[in-house]
Amino acid sequence: MSLAAIAFVMLWPPAQVFDFQVQIHFFDAASARWIFPPESHDAVYWLLYRLPKILLSVAAGAICLLLLWDAVRGRWSARDTRLLLAVCVLGLTALIVGMLKNVTGVSCPAQEIPFAGPYPHIGITDRLFGLVPFEDHLQCWPAGHASAGFGLIGYRLLAPAELSPPFRYWWPGLVAGWGLGIFQMARGQHYLSHTVVTMALAILLSSLALAIRDRLEQRG
Repeated sequence: MSLAAIAFVMLWPPAQVFDFQVQIHFFDAASARWIFPPESHDAVYWLLYRLPKILLSVAAGAICLLLLWDAVRGRWSARDTRLLLAVCVLGLTALIVGMLKNVTGVSCPAQEIPFAGPYPHIGITDRLFGLVPFEDHLQCWPAGHASAGFGLIGYRLLAPAELSPPFRYWWPGLVAGWGLGIFQMARGQHYLSHTVVTMALAILLSSLALAIRDRLEQRG
């Protein structure tokens, strides 16, 4: 399902049209300004951009130290395995999205001519089919900042293995991911489809981690 969603928003032409239709609501054409100017580093920027990354990094580091302490004491448990896999989902989501951003060469809305930028629109299909050359200053696909929030979808690994994870195990990642993703859209840094792809990648990674968890617990 996640791979189908990624393919859908990447390859279906109306998805790009819908991206533009959504994005224009974050941009004031009369003043050529975004709701949150991308060059601004005010309190909102620190609250919704810097602070979440710091908090998640500190939390992930603290969990890793606790897991290491349990391993050293020989008290490793099934819950420790789940926590480790959840942290892996968080880290791998950010890592893979960051790698994709560096090699795909897709433009941000704020860089594009329709939104008062200097460059024409370059989407992921333009790059996939080699229609335009790679430009290393275009690094906007998929949504990198939202990956920090969507990485929390790994929290579903803490749900009981015998049950389908209820919504309370999903909402931290979905709320954080979409909150950070919409903030970046309001700064002209990403289209809606960029954020959808990041969410789908996080769900895919968490599903793979769930399969690993179930296999380990069956063996254990």
